[in-house]
Amino acid sequence: MRKFIAVSVLAYGMPAMAQDAAELVVAKEVLTRLQPLSFEKRREYCGYVGYNADGIMIATKPVAGDQASCGAPFPRDIAVTASYHTHGDFDAGYFNEVPSVVDMEGDAEFYMNGYVSTPGGRMWFIDSRLLVAYQVCGIRCLPTAPGFQKGKDGDIADAYEYDALREKLGN
Repeated sequence: MRKFIAVSVLAYGMPAMAQDAAELVVAKEVLTRLQPLSFEKRREYCGYVGYNADGIMIATKPVAGDQASCGAPFPRDIAVTASYHTHGDFDAGYFNEVPSVVDMEGDAEFYMNGYVSTPGGRMWFIDSRLLVAYQVCGIRCLPTAPGFQKGKDGDIADAYEYDALREKLGN
């Protein structure tokens, strides 16, 4: 039986959210490794987290996307629990520091949660059942893009419900 923990972003006073500890560790490890490559290549990288046949939580090999999107084929050899993707390099023309509405809708469409890393080094967890994105850890907790401009996207909340995210991004 998998052990679930309550993950609370205590530094922000966030309410606790339930997620698998192993999933969180694997997602953070893969996003940490991908950040520098994502900045260098100026593109998103994506994949999935899930259990292999031995019951071990793993991440699939990342797939390269383009500057603003990424689509990995759904794996058949693991029991997927979540998606992951980077947001690429910092770009003043995009909202870099929050998940997009498309990120949230894509995870919800496939009934899975998601993890997103940003050029500012934030890591987000998308709860697709509740349609809420939570910051797992804030600015500079993951590798940060060399050209990152703090504050460019305005104030960044600790969490966004779907409608608030749409409003923030002007959708």
